[in-house]
Amino acid sequence: MDKEFQQIKLSYRKTIEKSLVISLAFLLLLLHILPKTVELRKSEPVVAPFKFELEQMPLTQQYVRRGVRPQKPVIPVPSEDPDVPLDATIDETNFDWDFGDSQFGNAGLTAGAQDTIPPRPIVQVLPDYPRALQKQNVRGMVKLMLWINVHGRVEEAVVVENKTGSEPCAQAALKAARDNTYLPAKIDNKAIATWVVCTYTFKPE
Repeated sequence: MDKEFQQIKLSYRKTIEKSLVISLAFLLLLLHILPKTVELRKSEPVVAPFKFELEQMPLTQQYVRRGVRPQKPVIPVPSEDPDVPLDATIDETNFDWDFGDSQFGNAGLTAGAQDTIPPRPIVQVLPDYPRALQKQNVRGMVKLMLWINVHGRVEEAVVVENKTGSEPCAQAALKAARDNTYLPAKIDNKAIATWVVCTYTFKPE
């Protein structure tokens, strides 16, 4: 029994050794057959099977048809003052400011120019309306033409209509109008001098 075991043990060991030798020989043969160096190559990029182009779009132009600007209508300005020219006119477009009722009457302002920004009052002085004239029931409207300079000051004031029939009322209106202050008229943001119409209405309390 012991002899058989020893024989099996010796044969097993020899079998293992033979297997190792055979495996090593096979490995050496494999290394000899295979190439010694491996060449690495970069892969070429794959070109996509389509073409992309950027086309510049032409600029479009828009045209605005402008009609002929109509002539500005004008109206003659009646005047009781000999210094006002007979052919003096004022633009028809009106801008009215109403300063309300008071013991001095209503003060309204009319200014105009179709293609301008009209003068705008900053300070508007109401005329003196004496109590004696109120008791006499002197009433009516006094219309003035005012020349507003580029600084917004009244350079000239002319009575063009006096429905009160009272010279003191006309003078009071002139005095008040000369003390008015305006933002000057403008064309393209440039201050200009222009005429405006200012009316004062006198009525008793």
